[in-house]
Amino acid sequence: MITAVVGHRGTGKSELMKRLVSHLRDQDVELMDLDEEIEKKIGKNIFELIMQNGEPYFRELERQVFLECMQKSAKDTYLVLGAGFDMKAIPESVRVLWVRRKTDRDGRIFLDRPRLDPDMSPLDEFRRRAEVREVNYAQAADEIYEMPEGMFENHHRALAVEKSILTHSFKNMGGVVTVLPSLFLRAPRWDSFKSRFADCGLDLIELRDDFLTSEQIRQIVTELPQLPFLFSFRKDLESSHYWLTGEGRDILDKATWIDWALELGEPTDVLAQVPATKLILSSHEKETLEALTRYESQVAHCKWAPDVENFEELLKGHRWQNSSPAKRSYLPRSADGRWYWYRCLQKGQQLLNFWRYDDGSALDQPTLFQWLTHADASSTSSTVKNEFAAVLGDPVYHSFTPLEQSDFFAKRGMTVFAVRIPRDEFAAALPVLREIGMRYAAVTSPHKQAAAELCESELRAVNTLFWSASRRKWLGTSTDNQGFVELIEGVGMIAPLQKEIFVWGGGGTLEMVEQSIPHASFYASRTGEPREGTHMTPELQPKILVWAAPRGPETLWPPLTWHPTMVFDLNYKEDSMGREYALRCGAHYQSGLTMFQGQAQGQRSFWTKCEDTE
Repeated sequence: MITAVVGHRGTGKSELMKRLVSHLRDQDVELMDLDEEIEKKIGKNIFELIMQNGEPYFRELERQVFLECMQKSAKDTYLVLGAGFDMKAIPESVRVLWVRRKTDRDGRIFLDRPRLDPDMSPLDEFRRRAEVREVNYAQAADEIYEMPEGMFENHHRALAVEKSILTHSFKNMGGVVTVLPSLFLRAPRWDSFKSRFADCGLDLIELRDDFLTSEQIRQIVTELPQLPFLFSFRKDLESSHYWLTGEGRDILDKATWIDWALELGEPTDVLAQVPATKLILSSHEKETLEALTRYESQVAHCKWAPDVENFEELLKGHRWQNSSPAKRSYLPRSADGRWYWYRCLQKGQQLLNFWRYDDGSALDQPTLFQWLTHADASSTSSTVKNEFAAVLGDPVYHSFTPLEQSDFFAKRGMTVFAVRIPRDEFAAALPVLREIGMRYAAVTSPHKQAAAELCESELRAVNTLFWSASRRKWLGTSTDNQGFVELIEGVGMIAPLQKEIFVWGGGGTLEMVEQSIPHASFYASRTGEPREGTHMTPELQPKILVWAAPRGPETLWPPLTWHPTMVFDLNYKEDSMGREYALRCGAHYQSGLTMFQGQAQGQRSFWTKCEDTE
């Protein structure tokens, strides 16, 4: 079988193929990259080809080489395709694996790839093409792998989870998966779902009457008779009669559980038609919790899945579920999936807990990778059940911390989550997170100053927290300096050279940067003006620019008269304005990844030291 691997530019398809060499070393497979095959055929790289002949010429050559690869492949093959490859040219017989990351939609800026639309900004170029391509990927894909953010090198826990996903070797999955109508767009897609999940130990699959036709529901029950299923009424009262008293009654009788949503009306009819021992009553609104609880004694289980706007509301639902865990399931929802980490923590703790196949029915459902990474409290020997670590920030989903620190916390029976906390919620969020179980935290923008106040630190900004059970307080430190020193590799340590270093922005890292390179020139990115203590000299130009500002409408670009030869970026996010600035002025560029890794090492040392004193 041939598997075409598709996905956006910069997602990491090629790096994934390198890991597949290890994941599939016991199997006789061939790994190919279409771009590499093109380069071997023409004797020049893709950049040169596009610059000399244009994109249309490249696309036609791309299609021809793809067909040649189809002909010469004699065994199982994984073939990586370029981001802009025409999905319609892929035969039905070829399995399509869409590799994606959550940051795909943020956009990426490339310093080493050809510009296809040079008249546009690099970010607009990416986003315009990505919007169209994402629709094409979704239509063509038979399987989706949502890859976490970060570098997999030597992270054994992450590598093991990825291998189980790509080789379909996961077992004892648990949880509930909603069967989506998109599974029936292509026969290979439905076949892929069946082969992957028929015998993997799911608790349930969910069949919703508003998502699936009666024919699709009957097909699923017929073709997957071994899987227990949850039948969920979501459509309307009229259609419910088909299942309760009409031709669909035989399907309803086979259901393990039946879920009636209060939004459809009072459960009078369903209570009369369905045994109470298999009836679940659910609510998806905040205002109906009282009604849900009122019927609790008449049904087997209650599920509450409201839109949750803040941490106070999250805690209310958490306490409601904990007060009667055998009878209640709590599934908070949001517009951006911000409560996925809470759902992971509830793994094995309540009857109903969904993880996300493809896009799922709610963004807060964990991805397959997130679900498999988290071991539920009932299956771990950890003495700190349901305690966890997190990276706190806004934005935060791009963070490499969950992957970077995964092995460190796996040894402690914990998972690391990315928790989004808007600036104005930090003070309210920390007590809630602590009550739910957070013990360790990495802190990013915009919360470093607030974290310093929380742990009564002498520092103005803190990027690392540890909950001391013996002292009943948060302890904190900053490892930014350690990471920054590694980033600039000693260049800024020589005082005379610091006069040629300009710092753009600062935020929560400003104190650290000032201490490390006190003789540099510092500028506010919101005004473009020099900070107090920095004296502008017209003839002085930066040779090195330290970019310490976020992407946003309030961040200005440095003056056009500046022409640094080197940009050190404190950010490692691929849409960073620092990256774009280096591209604009033709400067050498160093991302903040080196700084991040130095910070992360310092955090592990701090956490270990704190543990030793407990």
